[in-house]
Amino acid sequence: MASASDHSHGRRAGKELRRGFSTGTAVTAAAVASLRLCLTGRAVEIVAVRLPNDVFLPVAVKSCLLDGRFAVATVVKDGGDDPDVTHNAELSVHLKCDRRAAEAFHPEERRRPEGHRDERRSGATDGSISGIRLIAGEGVGVVTKAGLPVQPGEPAVNPVPREMIVRNLADELWRTGGCGALPFDVAPTPSEPGKPNVFLPWSLAGIRVDGGPNLEIEIEVPKGTEIARHTLNPRLGVVGGISILGTTGLVKPFSHEAYEETIHASLSVAAACGCRGVVLSTGGKSERLARSLLPELPPEAFVQVADFFAYSVREAVRMGFRSIIHSAFFGKVVKMAQGHAYTHAHKVALDLSPVAECAEQLGHDTEFCSELAAANTARQALDLLLGRDAADVLRAVSCRAAEQSRRLSGDRLDVRLLLFAHDGTMLADVTEPCRPV
Repeated sequence: MASASDHSHGRRAGKELRRGFSTGTAVTAAAVASLRLCLTGRAVEIVAVRLPNDVFLPVAVKSCLLDGRFAVATVVKDGGDDPDVTHNAELSVHLKCDRRAAEAFHPEERRRPEGHRDERRSGATDGSISGIRLIAGEGVGVVTKAGLPVQPGEPAVNPVPREMIVRNLADELWRTGGCGALPFDVAPTPSEPGKPNVFLPWSLAGIRVDGGPNLEIEIEVPKGTEIARHTLNPRLGVVGGISILGTTGLVKPFSHEAYEETIHASLSVAAACGCRGVVLSTGGKSERLARSLLPELPPEAFVQVADFFAYSVREAVRMGFRSIIHSAFFGKVVKMAQGHAYTHAHKVALDLSPVAECAEQLGHDTEFCSELAAANTARQALDLLLGRDAADVLRAVSCRAAEQSRRLSGDRLDVRLLLFAHDGTMLADVTEPCRPV
């Protein structure tokens, strides 16, 4: 069995955990394989994807073929040893390009200076600007709410994957340096299709291309609609499939990065929807209990933060919320009361001695307090407290947790905490008002 230190250092049972790659990397690899087939007539089994840190990652290509007017390549997403609902999902890119691709990228072309900001950004529709028309095909989500890094109506392909696609396809064109006749041709400026789409100019990757080629890529994830049901996409306003994500291009096993990105996105949507406060639950069950208690709040106000206690509070402050409500069960509240920034059992062992000390301070007998301190689990300790009808202890622990949250906010948030039993019973409802700074 893995120890806490094994997981915290990305190891399991002494074995280095295997990293995977993001959906953004998978789509980029499929796009590169498709373009290479167009330019050279050769199908490839592996491509090297340039990641945002300029490191190249080899990615296997499951299939690559010509299908009518398109080149089609498919890559299987590899999540490594990280639990990921998109692991083993197939992501395909249908690509077509115009004949100018053969002449577009000359050796004398140069990248723009470091830090240059080109005003021709994603979403441009001016026909004089060349680039890539990115289309959301089957299983790829479409953004419907404000607050995400992608505008409503656009394919749910985040900014970093967009830049990866543009940069890697530009690299591919640059490497070929011209290829003669292409297997097919499309109009120099692709017309906007009926499917959700966005235009990505070559300048998005910091590259100057005058009169360069136009490409059209349609991303498909055959099982994307089903996969999306197991994500928070519907709540975030992403409908019809999965999001194409990634900030580094890699998936780090048991890393916090992906979940923190999800919390950030959820809070951003809540802010964009005008929520002045949010309900931070530790999971689906605690959220459902909070929803039943707070039916007047909009769905966007409810954010599942799992074990990311400190991160979610600080992000709520940074985004300008005025209040937060925590919804949690006893074990998490005990760790929150002790000031732990992250409450997962792999990182923080349960210590019930502070609960026993609290009970002692409230006048409970020594024998009972000793039983509390020696309890094997939070559930066992809670059963002891409920059997003694020690509502005073439950309230005191909850108040301490709320106080820790207020301190994390720098005294800038009103804090309320809802403590539930696993059967849904309300055990404590405490408020820690914001105090003058």
